[in-house]
Amino acid sequence: MGRENLQNNLQVCDKIKNGLSGNHDSNYNDHSDCANDKTTGYEALARPTPEGLMSLDIIVSGVNCAGCIQKIESALSKEPDIKNARLNFSTRRLNILWQGDKDRANDFTTIIKGLGYDTRPFDMRADQEETKQERFLLLCTGIAGFALGNIMLLSVVLWSTDTQTMGMATRDFMNWFSALIAVPTIIFSGQPFFRSALKALSNGTTNMDVPISLAVLLATGMSLYETVNHGEHIYFDSAVMLLFFLLIGRYLDFRAKRSARSAATDLMKTLTGFAKVINENGNIRNLPIRDLKEGMKVRVLAGEKFPIDGKVVKGSGEIDTSLITGETLPVAVKPGDDVYAGTINLSSTMDIETAKAAQDSLLSDIVRLMEKAGQGQARYVRLADRAAKLYTPVVHTMAAAAFIFWWLFIGIGWQASLMIAVTVLIITCPCALGLAVPV
Repeated sequence: MGRENLQNNLQVCDKIKNGLSGNHDSNYNDHSDCANDKTTGYEALARPTPEGLMSLDIIVSGVNCAGCIQKIESALSKEPDIKNARLNFSTRRLNILWQGDKDRANDFTTIIKGLGYDTRPFDMRADQEETKQERFLLLCTGIAGFALGNIMLLSVVLWSTDTQTMGMATRDFMNWFSALIAVPTIIFSGQPFFRSALKALSNGTTNMDVPISLAVLLATGMSLYETVNHGEHIYFDSAVMLLFFLLIGRYLDFRAKRSARSAATDLMKTLTGFAKVINENGNIRNLPIRDLKEGMKVRVLAGEKFPIDGKVVKGSGEIDTSLITGETLPVAVKPGDDVYAGTINLSSTMDIETAKAAQDSLLSDIVRLMEKAGQGQARYVRLADRAAKLYTPVVHTMAAAAFIFWWLFIGIGWQASLMIAVTVLIITCPCALGLAVPV
């Protein structure tokens, strides 16, 4: 993997974010980007590697499973000049290495957006959008759970008493009351799945949210039809229950991925902010840590973190190196000793001479190793990639075949046959494949 510049030109990142990305996550936000529009501006983030290749790091939004990863990586790997493309499931970070001009970065991001995903510059700073997404998921889950509890109270009566005992008018009233609760709940709480599925379909692709959305909508639509026609095949409780449990899984998955990302994020926060640089005339000026270069002199006050790797040139004292070494006992340093970014000056003011740029510090190397470990192409991940290719056509074919078989050949009625097809869509949802393997 080429050398990565995690904090490269954040002003350029902000400009691209404001001008291109808009809302970042395809699951929870509406987008006006057209997949066919030419994406521009990402060439500013491409950088050469020591191997003579070009490297680009971007965030890809809307990645939910191994199928999403396989789809993106396969599409990029078809480009003849791309040498490697790996998407990290936890951090959503996509690294692309290619041979050629840096302007090709715009072509690659256009390909990704054409698959139904959004891209934005890679930035390890706090992402407020993630907090909004988490709250929205939690709200959807809470509403679905509340509605489910109320619908189940009605369903207990409906399923435990026959029509003759209850009376047709009473049963219809309870069914309509269930519909009044279920339909608005499904419309609102199903948004994380519906938006993702619609965005994928609008770009000519599919994802795991397509069969989920199809199953929920089919069950709800059939229940409404049966309610209007005084039928018996009414499953509002099942549709809302399915949505509730899927939302629980989606929320826990979101929290798990965010927790995994936080490890690298917390480390990289050390490389943000400003450092006190000593000029040749002895004056001190604040300079962004990302702009520090080799040979600069930096002053670190007691209680502050060392912003960069360097060598102590003035002052002595004790530092906390637990972030790097795990050792909690303070370490004494004096002029000539090496210090590392992220360690804490515990005792007195020190002046250091920077040994390397921020993106080349030991802390940056640690983050790169963490992400490289998470991006390894284990044989289980490759197995998931191969299985994901077959998922969509096989599952939808099986569901359609089940409906036709039970309806036309067995003759059990289209309602019961449709529920069997819906069941096929639900039980074949690749949640285990999509979540367990990458995690």
